Formats: sequence, structure tokens, C-alpha cells
Amino acid sequence: MLFIVAIGNFLSSIAMNQIIPLLPFIMAAYNVEGEKIGLYSALAYGGSTFIMAIFAPIWGTLADKFGRKKMLLRASLGMSLCLFISVFLKNAESFIILRLFMGAFSGFSSACIAIIALNAPKEYANYSLAKLSSYQITGSLLGPLTGGALMHFFDFRVQFLISSILLFIIFFLILFMVKERHEVKQSINVKINNNFYSFVFKVCIATFLVQFTMNFLAPIIGLFIERISQNKELATGFCFSLAGIASAIFAPKIVKIKINEHKLIAYSSLFMAINLFLQYLCISNFYLLCVMRFLFGISFCAVMPSIYTLIKKNTPSNIGSKIYGINQSFLGLGSCVGAFCGGYFYHILDTKVFFICIASILLNALIFFRQK
Repeated sequence: MLFIVAIGNFLSSIAMNQIIPLLPFIMAAYNVEGEKIGLYSALAYGGSTFIMAIFAPIWGTLADKFGRKKMLLRASLGMSLCLFISVFLKNAESFIILRLFMGAFSGFSSACIAIIALNAPKEYANYSLAKLSSYQITGSLLGPLTGGALMHFFDFRVQFLISSILLFIIFFLILFMVKERHEVKQSINVKINNNFYSFVFKVCIATFLVQFTMNFLAPIIGLFIERISQNKELATGFCFSLAGIASAIFAPKIVKIKINEHKLIAYSSLFMAINLFLQYLCISNFYLLCVMRFLFGISFCAVMPSIYTLIKKNTPSNIGSKIYGINQSFLGLGSCVGAFCGGYFYHILDTKVFFICIASILLNALIFFRQK
């Protein structure tokens, strides 16, 4: 089951993230001009993640009641239909509106995390979540590479069609090849204390800060790279995807390090901050920037698996999907706020926007350095 769910998460991440760093070029193809390109790009990405943040706890609660597999089927089919419709859109406004609907159908990744976390044997939980997370991260960061290649050679709508087909394939993979081992509990009645609330708040803030940092640059990194590379679409997809390649290679290895999750998150966040500063120094050299993006993937890849493991260790199983859903809500909020801030501050600070990312991820490191 782990392999099928991980492959589904990988393919869905590719499908959903093919266009993220390419949004400025897609908006230009829709005849958006000037400063509106950054704003519309942020709306297309940030609006979708904001709606996802609203719906994630709802889907998580329904998953606890009716099963995680049903949530996987709902999300894959709903997003597939939205992407297919987007092939026929003619303007940026309708594209942004459809992205909002896609956000409402989201929740695939959180359902994947829940079904693995709540079914994996305890001794393999950390490894399984790291494996799943590495597939997700790799898909999300390899997506722009495939998207950049497709946009370089074909009309950008080809990406939407291919993404729709991938998600439709995932729907059938989940339908016929994934089975939940545990009986779904219809009644949820769990006593929780203030320490648990404090724990949930802490991991949700960590998720928000990490996603804020990751997605701050996502809609605008293409605007930096087009200054230093002629093949802007292909170069943007390649550079952005290097972090995913690094995550796929190193995530399962790093989580095996004998160190508690709090310290692993803290050290990883500190290395991310250092790497972001180096990216700022290398922003005028494409090849050095690519090296920094690869190293960034190594720094990042242990953070989310460690957060998911902490949730598994500290959360009763019959509200697991609900807590993962709440956490995914903060993930969506971080992505949304990060994308909006990136699009806004780019026009004010230009390359200095990297320092906002550095401050955000240093705050995350500080929170977890205080833990035992």
C-alpha cells in the first residue's frame, strides 16, 4: 500500500505543481501585463491554497468518519475534472476562479499522510512517512521541470491536459489497489488536554513557517531566472526542481539519524536559513543558484516528515485525520500567505525578499531549539 499511495502522491504533486513557478509566463500568455503579472500569479496560486486551508479540516473530519480512501478518490477525481476544464479557458480571471475550485477539491496529500501514518507499523512509521514525504516533495519540485519543458515546446494548456490525465490514472490506482486495514470509527469521543492543544499549535505554526518560506519564492523565482537565462521556462523548471531531486535522494537517509524530531527540525531550519542567504548571494549566477537549490532540498527534506511523525506519536488514532487536516490547513495558509507576500514584496524589495524568507525559517528554528 505504501508504494501505491506514494506513487499517487508523487504523480498528484507533479500534476498540481507543474505551473507554480511558471505562473508569470502563463499570465503573460493570457495577455496580463506589467505589475499585474506578479499579482495575478500570486492570486492564482495563493487563492487556491487559501481555499484548501479552509476545506482541509473538513475533509480530515470526514476521513475519520467515512475512510481515508474515499477522500483520496474524491480529491483525485475532482482535481482531474478541474484541470480538464482549464484546457478550454480563455482569460486569466477565469483561470484564477477555477484554481479556487481546485482548492476546494484538494486534500489528497493529507489523506495520503493519514492513511500511511495510521496504518504503518510503529517501528516503520518514521521511515514510511519520510518515504511518502520524499515522493510528495519530489513530485512538487519535479513538476516545474516537466512543466517548464512542456511549456518550452508546446502550448501551456498541454500541461493542464497531462495533469488531468495523471490525476485520473491516480483515481483508478487508488480505487483498485489501495485497501484500508483498519475499521473506520463512526464515533469520535476523545479527551484531550491543554498540552495537546499546545502541541498541535506548535506543529501547525512550524508547518506554516516552512510553507511560507517555500512558497514565498515559488511564484516569482521565474522572474529572477529570466534575467540570467535565455530559455526562461526550461531554466526555471530545472532550477526549481533540483530541491526535489535532493529531497528524494536524502530524505529516507536523514530521518534515520539518531536524533529526536524537535532537534532535527531545528537544525534543518537553521541550514535552510543559511542556504537562503547563499541563494541571495548567487542570484545573478544561474549555475551557482542551481547548486544552492540542490543543497536547499537536502536542508528541507527532514522537516515535514519529522512534523508528521510528531503528530503520529502524540495524536489518538481516531482523530488522526482531523489533526492532519488541521495541519494541512496551516500548510495551505502558509503557501497562500507566502505566495501573496512574495508577489507583493518582489516589486518593493526585488532580490532582498530572500531576507523575509530567512527571518521566517530562523523563527521556526528558534521555536524547536527550545524543545528537549
